[in-house]
Amino acid sequence: MSEPPSKRMRVELSLEDKIKLIKESEMFPKPKLKILSEKYRVGKSTIRDIVRK
Repeated sequence: MSEPPSKRMRVELSLEDKIKLIKESEMFPKPKLKILSEKYRVGKSTIRDIVRK
């Protein structure tokens, strides 16, 4: 039997990281969520929520 998939580590961004993320997203007309999510090691939906709020 195969092992169950391991859970992802929970990543919490600091306020400074969130501000950097928002500034980076504003620098480009249409930032790629995939690039930002890989850089900050969080999901694309998390990036979208931070930028939207």
